[in-house]
Amino acid sequence: MKKLFFLLIAASGALSALAQEATPQAAPQAAPQAAPQKKKYTDDALPRWVIDLNLMGGILTQDITATNPVLNYTNALNSSKIGGLKFENGVSYGGNAQIGFFFDKKSHFGIGTGLMYKMQTGDVILDKYTVEYQSTDSRGNIFRQVTNASGKIKEQIEITNISIPLVLKYKHRFTRRVGITADAGLLYNAMLKNQYTTDAKFTYEAIYKHINTANGIVTVYDNATTPSNTDLLITEKQYLATHPGGNTADYLTQQRIIGYNVGKDMEPTNKKGDVSYAQSSVGFLFQPSLSLYLSDKVALNIGGYFMHQLFTHAPTGKRLTDQVGEYNSVLNNVTTTKASSYGGNLGLRFYFSKFSDRDKDGVPNRTDKCPWVPGLPQFEGCPDTDGDGIPDSQDSCVDVPGLKHLNGCPDSDGDGIPNYDDACPYQAGPAKFLGCPDTDGDGLPDSEDKCPNEAGPESNEGCPIPPPPPPPLPPPAPIREHDMSEPILFEIGKAKVSEASFPIIAEAIMELNTHENAYIMIDGHTDITGGNAINDALSFRRANAVRKYLIDMGANPKRMIAVGHGSRNPMADNNTAEGRSKNRRVIMTLKHR
Repeated sequence: MKKLFFLLIAASGALSALAQEATPQAAPQAAPQAAPQKKKYTDDALPRWVIDLNLMGGILTQDITATNPVLNYTNALNSSKIGGLKFENGVSYGGNAQIGFFFDKKSHFGIGTGLMYKMQTGDVILDKYTVEYQSTDSRGNIFRQVTNASGKIKEQIEITNISIPLVLKYKHRFTRRVGITADAGLLYNAMLKNQYTTDAKFTYEAIYKHINTANGIVTVYDNATTPSNTDLLITEKQYLATHPGGNTADYLTQQRIIGYNVGKDMEPTNKKGDVSYAQSSVGFLFQPSLSLYLSDKVALNIGGYFMHQLFTHAPTGKRLTDQVGEYNSVLNNVTTTKASSYGGNLGLRFYFSKFSDRDKDGVPNRTDKCPWVPGLPQFEGCPDTDGDGIPDSQDSCVDVPGLKHLNGCPDSDGDGIPNYDDACPYQAGPAKFLGCPDTDGDGLPDSEDKCPNEAGPESNEGCPIPPPPPPPLPPPAPIREHDMSEPILFEIGKAKVSEASFPIIAEAIMELNTHENAYIMIDGHTDITGGNAINDALSFRRANAVRKYLIDMGANPKRMIAVGHGSRNPMADNNTAEGRSKNRRVIMTLKHR
């Protein structure tokens, strides 16, 4: 039995290993993930609580150990011969009802208990029964009783066996419709009752030995191997010796009528009875089956079973028979019975309680396309880690919110190139320059343009070709600066010149027209909102926006210089909204030569 149990554990472990499912691995950022696999028909998609109802039928065998019934008789002679008990023609049928719970992560292993009822039948046979012993008749006379069974003694047994199983359960579902299941564990015997019916017949004979004493003639027990010639022999042999061809049955009946305990082929007065065994025995059950799933709630189990139980019994000391017509079962002398039953099993398994939800996301495993990780119902249980409305399975950038047409990846500068392909992710630029800008539009990206704010040919590294040097001029007059202190203010993140600043720009144009040698320095600034790369680009765009407006108003582009300073030169406290609004500015300074 131990080997069988360990074999079950090993087999279950092997099946479990074959059933292992690889845990999904997170896809690398900026690389499309594989579509999730739908695990609709795995065991953990089923409810964990089950009710099993099984019908069982098969063969019953018993190995019976009993005490020697001769010991129940007083001064039994060595001539007493009693054979061994054998069990034959055993049949077992019945069923069990169990409630079980599957507890492990993949819902392969569980425990169960319930009630098993078995009705078993068979024949217990005692092949030989002859006893000679000391007895006392109804008148108080001691004599030698000789009892012989007329052939084999057979008892037809009906066994009522009620047990409580405590089992380890295993199941594995291979496809939507097919799986296996197995129960293995202990059986605690709650009741075992044997009801017997016998066909036994006995021939009873008597031998009386008389001796003379001071008190007269008395009877004594003759325990000699061969009775004395002077004994009174009320036996079949003695009768036939003096009455050849006589009717022994009638003779012994007449002797019984006058008071002797004799008779030929006498049947028991009561042929039926029952013997119960101890209830504290423990056995073993192994029940493997093929599971055919009718639905996710009901499975049909078809398989077999093997059960082994060891029953104990305290011998009662009752004689099988003593007086004519008396009978006590041969089972009264049984000490142990090793009962084994094996056969077929047909059962139904009902799954109840809620369907399993392994990742606790509210989507049951049976409909969860991502049962290993918590997700959202609208994505059939799959996650959206960055909350951008795109499930991780379709999101190439699962940790950063992005755009659907870019497979969930961001485009921070809005140039249509995702950040992971954009060499300048925070400055808009064309695809031919990998997303980097060409501020002056001269066909060279700013990173290769030594004059990114002035158009120039590639041959001059993006800088304009200077004009021929003018004729020598008289020494320049000292530079005078006109403080145009009123700043041009901008909204957060914007580079659009507001109408409120048009008068300041108009004044600058008037100054340029009035002073032919004057030029304007245009200095763009930002607050500290955003990083340095963003602020540098934004401050330049603001300065360039003012420069462009001056050009549109008729100013000579060669008489102005636009410079971006980012957030490095604040004029107010960036920790307040008011201060930051003053720092989002462009300052124009008119200079003369």
